[in-house]
Amino acid sequence: MTELTFRLIVSLTVLVTVAGIGAEEFGSRRLSEPLRTVKAQMKSLTVASSKQNPIYGLMRISLVLGYLISLVALAFFVPFSPWTYLFFTIAWSILAVIDAPHILPRPFVPLYEASLILNGAILGLCFLSPLAMRFSAP
Repeated sequence: MTELTFRLIVSLTVLVTVAGIGAEEFGSRRLSEPLRTVKAQMKSLTVASSKQNPIYGLMRISLVLGYLISLVALAFFVPFSPWTYLFFTIAWSILAVIDAPHILPRPFVPLYEASLILNGAILGLCFLSPLAMRFSAP
């Protein structure tokens, strides 16, 4: 795999992830009323916990930004960036489980699934392919 191909995959992952976040937020209008109600309740609980303890809110924002920044670092083959990417991927996954399940309208589910697949592919390429040598410290 060439560096350009890897960078394209990383760029696609950023695009799909941001689109998935947007789809989850703005696609709620397409959900049925019971699902919209449950999603609104979950969101209000998350917002309330962030307001009650601002450290939680800062942690949520930091995890999302750290994840996106680590993707950019991967694209530029910054040493040790696969480890930061792995950390932020796991931390964001744990946060998603703690906060609440994702409720997406059916047309947007492929974005979420594509994001998961691309994240796994990037992790595999970073740790198990010849590209892993590019991330070694000089």
